[in-house]
Amino acid sequence: MPQHVSEMQPDRYRDVAERYLEDHPDDTFWAAMAVWRAYLAERRDWMRDHQMRRYVDGRDTLGTPRPPVAWVRLTFGTPEARWPG
Repeated sequence: MPQHVSEMQPDRYRDVAERYLEDHPDDTFWAAMAVWRAYLAERRDWMRDHQMRRYVDGRDTLGTPRPPVAWVRLTFGTPEARWPG
């Protein structure tokens, strides 16, 4: 399994965050969520294309990483994330 499938590499989805931040320049949380969703979609598609099961005996084989909020802040200089409430 390629490394970009087994672990999140946010730089691969930099363009996703940039597109979101163009419309919402201070929304760190949802920019990170956009990156997270893009990663999960790519991982899901790769696993489906290679006929790999994500769940074995009811357990998630890869786990689910957290959205890369700190990466968005450091990369784009956005403010502290405001968690939706």
